Amino acid sequence: MLEGMARTDHITDRLDDELDIVARFPVPPDVVGLKATLANLRPRLLLVKSSLDAVDYWLLTLCQAHRVQVLVLARAAYGLLGSTSVHRFGGLPWLRLRLPGRDRLGALLKRCVDVLLVLLSAPFLLPLMLVIAAILCHDGPPFYIQQRVGEGGRAFRLVKFRTMRVDAEAHTGPVLAIADDPRTTRVGRILRRLRIDELPQLWNVLRGDMSLVGPRPERPEFIEHFRRLPHYDLRHLIRPGLTGIAQLTGGYGATVEEKLRCDLLYVSCRSLRLDLRLLALTIRDLLRGFPRG
Repeated sequence: MLEGMARTDHITDRLDDELDIVARFPVPPDVVGLKATLANLRPRLLLVKSSLDAVDYWLLTLCQAHRVQVLVLARAAYGLLGSTSVHRFGGLPWLRLRLPGRDRLGALLKRCVDVLLVLLSAPFLLPLMLVIAAILCHDGPPFYIQQRVGEGGRAFRLVKFRTMRVDAEAHTGPVLAIADDPRTTRVGRILRRLRIDELPQLWNVLRGDMSLVGPRPERPEFIEHFRRLPHYDLRHLIRPGLTGIAQLTGGYGATVEEKLRCDLLYVSCRSLRLDLRLLALTIRDLLRGFPRG
């Protein structure tokens, strides 16, 4: 029979009817008591009645060392993951989490799929990219290269189509892009609306700087400020992506906190099935013109 632990709060459940509950802890749990419970009682599940961003990295590491699966209470916003990722215990939906950066076989498979999909799409996308580059040449260079932070906190040079004026940051310095950014050119607004300004990053995917799916890489000028948010560096445990949950749900208007919650969700639940689902949803939104802006 499965054993598990859960936190008691305002959400009612029937866990005692289905599972052998060996202990209940508050969130965050008492470290000493949790370690003793895992070592002595050897439960198989840890059920956390809390939001995903309340789950600390040390908790996942500790549970992995004791071969305990960690599940967090699923929210309606997790619908992008698909029903196959959700388990039901005690009449409630639970989402299984995983420790980032430990699945070498999965990472290799993800890399192979990335390269294969880029090569298969190249005959269709290269002509489009050449046309866009020719159009952008009329008022400056077609490409814009930026330093971004990727896997392991390493910096790399990200390439994209230029959507802003050549002197967009000459007087302001690095500034986060926003929806309806006044610095964008007329052609740039169209490219950003359709997200095809990101197409040159397929080169970054081939180089291994990025993946097709993952957290968006940020500029190093902003990273130190963003690190004030809990667990922010967990997003650097995997390759950044061209698309992901944050891009599909929030667009340019999403706050840093909202994007981080999406990134933590992806890092904790990533799989090849999820990647293919997110890519399919991205293609759908490309055809619709990304209605979220």
